[in-house]
Amino acid sequence: MRRKSFLIAASCILAGLGLFPLFSSGASPAVTEKVIYSFAGSSDGEYPSSDLTLDSEGNLYGTTTYGGEATCIYQHQTFPGCGTVFELKRTADGWTEQILYKFNFSGDGSGGALPTAGVIFDKAGNLYGTTQGLPDECGQGNVFELTPNTQGVWTETVLFRFPCTYGAPNSDLVFDSKGDLLGTTGSLVYELVPQANGSWVEVTLHTFDGAPDGSIPSSSVVLDSLGHVYGMTLYGGTGSCLPGCGIVYKLAPQSRVNWTETVLYNFIQGGGHAVYPSGGLILSNAGYLLGTSAAGGNGLGTVFKLTKSQANSVNQSVLYRFYGNPDGASPVGRVVEVADALFGVTSRGGTSGAGTVFGLKYSKASGWRERVLHSFAGGSDGSTPLAGVVSDAQGNLYGTTEYGGTGICNRGCGTVYEITP
Repeated sequence: MRRKSFLIAASCILAGLGLFPLFSSGASPAVTEKVIYSFAGSSDGEYPSSDLTLDSEGNLYGTTTYGGEATCIYQHQTFPGCGTVFELKRTADGWTEQILYKFNFSGDGSGGALPTAGVIFDKAGNLYGTTQGLPDECGQGNVFELTPNTQGVWTETVLFRFPCTYGAPNSDLVFDSKGDLLGTTGSLVYELVPQANGSWVEVTLHTFDGAPDGSIPSSSVVLDSLGHVYGMTLYGGTGSCLPGCGIVYKLAPQSRVNWTETVLYNFIQGGGHAVYPSGGLILSNAGYLLGTSAAGGNGLGTVFKLTKSQANSVNQSVLYRFYGNPDGASPVGRVVEVADALFGVTSRGGTSGAGTVFGLKYSKASGWRERVLHSFAGGSDGSTPLAGVVSDAQGNLYGTTEYGGTGICNRGCGTVYEITP
């Protein structure tokens, strides 16, 4: 199961986004959506489901799950390519795509295959990400580093290969203040610590046991100023859903290798509450948590907020409930918080059932109100976004759809889109 999380790669300002005109009580201004790249399949890449990352020049980086090499063969299974890392470079005439790296699964699995998460930069300009691996090797994947040379050729180094017992990595990576990498797999939270000799050592911060603990991490981790780690699991906890409604957890370091888990919140069924948290978690400077859920809210998913009460308990409030058409269903990925407005995506629903990009804004008179910025139409327009949006300094929003576009793959090979408020 692939649950995507969202990596905020650039900041923006309220004036740049034009939030108040966008949500004004008068006539709504036009919002323009355009596909800035359609993947062609094969060597070009197929089926992007990752978050996008912006560099300082406004170029976009991400991954495709398939494509790249002509075939990706393991034992008796053949896949349409092992996946790619790509760059969309901003030019005066539009956008130009470059495949930075094509994964090539070798016999021992060291090359990696099927990336679904995004990539992140270090301060030196190297890229880091994960691959899930092929099904016959029990979902085994790796953490990789891509390093460019002066000619712009990128070389892969595998930093860590996950044992079968860990499950496949399923979230974007995060750097902490010490330069360690943190992420999640289908069963645990891990940290990779760089060594003086250039190698990396893996430390397991927590392994989930299932209810009443969590099960299947569904978000990238976020860190507070003290180095505490926060995240969510799709299932588990004490809620009456099967197999549990999910949790929000906190991991606190007792030493470099020993961490203590606290379940901050158990999602519960009924009463209009969110269940099955599906997207990345935002830790606000004001001390509250924001996220999305794939279900619950007496509808088809929610955007929710968790706040700590004076009694030190954590309370849930649903900011918005989705109902399918026209507002979207099954929100995924992290929402972008800018001042008092939020932006995100739904993987389904909308006028064509192919997903939406939405905005939420709060007013004292009417509470949180939603506006659908774009309803994906499928076909050349794109379909089924599985990751959130990222914003540039001018307030434009960018994201990926797994399907659609003009490529010749089944249902289209996927797109990168831009939304201009």
